[in-house]
Amino acid sequence: MGETVYLLLGSDTGDREAYLVKAVRDIAHYPDTTLRQYSSLYETEPVGMKQPGGSNFFNLCCAVETTLDPFRMLGRIQETERSLGRYRAPVSGDKRRYRSRTIDIDILLYGGRIIFTNELVIPHPLLHERRFVLTPLAEIAAAVIHPLFRLTVRELNDRNGDGHFVKLLKTIAV
Repeated sequence: MGETVYLLLGSDTGDREAYLVKAVRDIAHYPDTTLRQYSSLYETEPVGMKQPGGSNFFNLCCAVETTLDPFRMLGRIQETERSLGRYRAPVSGDKRRYRSRTIDIDILLYGGRIIFTNELVIPHPLLHERRFVLTPLAEIAAAVIHPLFRLTVRELNDRNGDGHFVKLLKTIAV
């Protein structure tokens, strides 16, 4: 039996829903990994991005059970992102931290693990501050306890007041 891993998927360019569906389908085929659940589709306001005329994000969360170690999971996620056209520009000389992307996949929680390396930080360091993460995560993992704050996802979501809109769009099929 593996560990339960929660992922956030987002897209703000192109056919956003199609990118998310393709990514979830790809994740469901990772070795030693079973897709357990995924949230509804949400439309969310970009956070930390200033892009004139840019699109809102479509986001969803999914839960998988896996025996992959966190670094192998990260490698698989990055392969999925590349296969769906995610381009990661070199950071040097570019002051913009966030850019539009066809797909973005973040590891939010990995069982009860706490990992802090240059390559990977789990739990996701901004998870507790962002409604666009907490709202879809609460739909599928309301009772899961954040390993650092010792609060449930529901409690974190209820306490969050970041002011950014998160709109439920629909249930999707993958």
